[in-house]
Amino acid sequence: MKLWVLATIAGIALSMTACSVSASEGLATTAQPSVLSSPASEPDYSSVLHPNYRVVTTSALDLGGGPTHDRIVVSAGPGLDAGKPVDGGTQDVQILSYDAIAERWNVTFDAANTMTAAGSLDAVPLLPQTNRLTSVTAKEFRADPDKPAYLLITAVDSTANHPLTLTGIVSLTDGVAQLAYRNNQDMNATVQVDGPDTGPQTLTITSDYFPPWAPACCPLRKYTRTIGARGDAGPITDLSDDRPWLGVWLGQPSDGDGPTGSGVVVATIPGSPASAVLQPGDMILGVNGAAVPAGKPVHAFDEIGSHHPGDSVTLRISRHGQDSTVAVTLGSLADPHAAQPSAPIEGYIGIQVQPAAGSTPGLEVADVTAGSPAARAGLQEGQIVTAADDLPVRTFTDLLVALTNKAGQSLTLTVVNPSTHRSSSISVFPQTAPSGRLSSHPI
Repeated sequence: MKLWVLATIAGIALSMTACSVSASEGLATTAQPSVLSSPASEPDYSSVLHPNYRVVTTSALDLGGGPTHDRIVVSAGPGLDAGKPVDGGTQDVQILSYDAIAERWNVTFDAANTMTAAGSLDAVPLLPQTNRLTSVTAKEFRADPDKPAYLLITAVDSTANHPLTLTGIVSLTDGVAQLAYRNNQDMNATVQVDGPDTGPQTLTITSDYFPPWAPACCPLRKYTRTIGARGDAGPITDLSDDRPWLGVWLGQPSDGDGPTGSGVVVATIPGSPASAVLQPGDMILGVNGAAVPAGKPVHAFDEIGSHHPGDSVTLRISRHGQDSTVAVTLGSLADPHAAQPSAPIEGYIGIQVQPAAGSTPGLEVADVTAGSPAARAGLQEGQIVTAADDLPVRTFTDLLVALTNKAGQSLTLTVVNPSTHRSSSISVFPQTAPSGRLSSHPI
């Protein structure tokens, strides 16, 4: 028996703490009693509720295609931690399915349980019972007329002033739930189901557009995202997204390493619009003639975010000290390449550097940590690093970018002996940096 559930949750933040559950490889179980002792025509809802919770609404929907409709129960209570009750209370959703062979009702889904979405490492509950959740609703949603109905769950998180809508899809097969889709970037959203009652239907979400790193005070504009089934028997996914996508991780250069207001490209995302025109180490100085604000390079997003997918923007960049302009056509966040991009991993070789004092441009090695990758490679104090994998190294930021995503790989450093002015190549194998020194954000 297959059961699909789509959940849309409004709230500003998801807590990683939920009821006492186990989650393994995307599978969810419940710590509450999972079996109702009597196969009555209606389940004994009170026996499956969390302690001190009460029934708000119940409904019967044909979600699994079986002879007995599944039961949906919305409940309200103080939260799962008796020592830290939620101010004003919270709400939960559970699904009960009837096992005709065992002649009993089973709890096959509990929105309070911790679940891991496909393609994600974050394990969180769909309805975190540490947050004040209100106005919970549950209704059918048919993305594919040839499949069982989904269940659309909406809830408002009153914990913060700017509700963040999280959209998730849960599949339930033979009593095992799996979170196949989740999105948590929608604020002050409205949710609408479009299409005939028999399907195929799509879900349209219209939301405020906030940069992911900025306080939720000043939305750039409204945007719309459409969710539905992609292709025959395809997964539920973002079909369209009105937010533009450049496809770079943009960071703050080290002090003095770039022009005032510049942002450094730490890495490009494979398959992104930026990957064809930008390189790691490029400094973005402006967008469409607007300079990047001093000390706030990620605010280049504000100018890019005011555009739409398919728009062409002109970037003013500095590459190896040479200024130029490049044009790039913005993509959409619905592009599969934009989903769950891997964050850049900083590398560490164990040296302290300072600007070279002589005529040789580069970074002078001031100290080499004993036992470090640099020490094992034979790098010595006084040598001047002038290049990494044939790319010029003039600043500390240049070196940090060169080390990014190189952990465990060979990196060739060009070094100059200041006394002989001879250059040589040294192969070093960086390790993962013990702490972040070049934080970046995707745009």
